[in-house]
Amino acid sequence: MANNYKGPLDYIDVATRIVEFREKFPQGSLQQVSYEFVNVNGKDWIIYTAAAYRSPDDARPGIGTAWEPIPGPTNFTRDSEVQNAETAAWGRAMVAALAVDTKQGIASSQEVRNRQVKSSATTKDWLAMTEALGNDIEGLRLLYSQAKTGGATDDTLDKIKAIANGLTGKEDSSSLNS
Repeated sequence: MANNYKGPLDYIDVATRIVEFREKFPQGSLQQVSYEFVNVNGKDWIIYTAAAYRSPDDARPGIGTAWEPIPGPTNFTRDSEVQNAETAAWGRAMVAALAVDTKQGIASSQEVRNRQVKSSATTKDWLAMTEALGNDIEGLRLLYSQAKTGGATDDTLDKIKAIANGLTGKEDSSSLNS
């Protein structure tokens, strides 16, 4: 997967995942498990957890959790942070239930779009985005690609690689090759 990554077009969006889920599990439902507002290192976040029940008596639904910064960093996320976190959690819950396929990764296209940064090549901007992505290796791949085409310095690209390599346990840059 690392060598054939094609970017956000490889992702199946949550709306498509919901259609697939409903076709496979007409009695299924997507339900809120919990949500909370937290402050991490001086930044506010919404954390949303959802469950994908394949049937009304599903004893082991898929569980998905997503978090979004408040305020959202882009025009797509600002003023709809809860809805974006909910949608992302639904997408992850359906995948966790093994009910839908993502083809190339767990992150939905909405999540990838929401994590895109404006064309700023400063070290501070690119590295700040790595913090927002946390353990999302697919998001880091997209960020690395954007930083590379956006003119980020070699030092910044190396730092993004090091973060991704730490998540994958690899010592080379293959975890981010696009």
